[in-house]
Amino acid sequence: MQVLLFMLVVPLLSKPFLPVLDDYMWLLLPPQVTTSSISSLARLPWGSKVATTSGENTGSATSAPTLQLYEFEACPFCRRVREAMTELDLSAEVYPCPKGSRRHREMVKKIGGKEQFPLLVDASTGVTMYESGDIVNYLFRQYGQGRSPSSGLLESTIFTGWVPTLLRAGRGMTLWNKAGVVPSEKLELFSYENNSYARIVREALCELELPYVLQNVGEGSSKMDALLRISGSKQVPYLIDLNTGFQSGDYKKILSYLFQQYSIGS
Repeated sequence: MQVLLFMLVVPLLSKPFLPVLDDYMWLLLPPQVTTSSISSLARLPWGSKVATTSGENTGSATSAPTLQLYEFEACPFCRRVREAMTELDLSAEVYPCPKGSRRHREMVKKIGGKEQFPLLVDASTGVTMYESGDIVNYLFRQYGQGRSPSSGLLESTIFTGWVPTLLRAGRGMTLWNKAGVVPSEKLELFSYENNSYARIVREALCELELPYVLQNVGEGSSKMDALLRISGSKQVPYLIDLNTGFQSGDYKKILSYLFQQYSIGS
């Protein structure tokens, strides 16, 4: 039932029905933050803070993560996995797979045999799996130091997991029509799942199909000191692009940079 609702309603809220402004500029308007903020309220408390006994097993915030996540931002089941990663303080390589994908959806079919999301690959254990509930349970077993998923994390998806997708009018679902520039090095994003401004940046990364290293820094994260050293602040989002040297913690500047740098014809 929930999947059917997702398939029927979201296309009606996709970009062709939204106000038309030049290129990406309408993403900078105040209503974007408003709907993202309401989306965050709908998903509280999940995806905001680290479970007290969980810990990142890969060392420092700059260590190469062993987790690879193939997903798209608007998918409520992908959101469930990202919330768990925030709670477990896990970093991951994220390969956005928007509708119309030119690269990453094909990779998913080659790895897992079918085009289904999310798909998790754990290079440290050799595990590859679909199904968000299975992925969340695996992550807690492997990295949760004996903890189980927090109350409601799995169950709540069918009730409020769809709210951000609907409120955000399908942002982070479809490939941007000018996307196509492929960076030689992955971008790096300090974020946590339920942050309103970070969500908007992740949506842009998804629509441009830009792979990135996701450094989750929810409340209580072991990576917070690293973020402070790098940016001088504990605020997210914070984006680093080693391809150009760009760094910023201003979501508007990040959006402008991404769409100008990684759009065809820019």
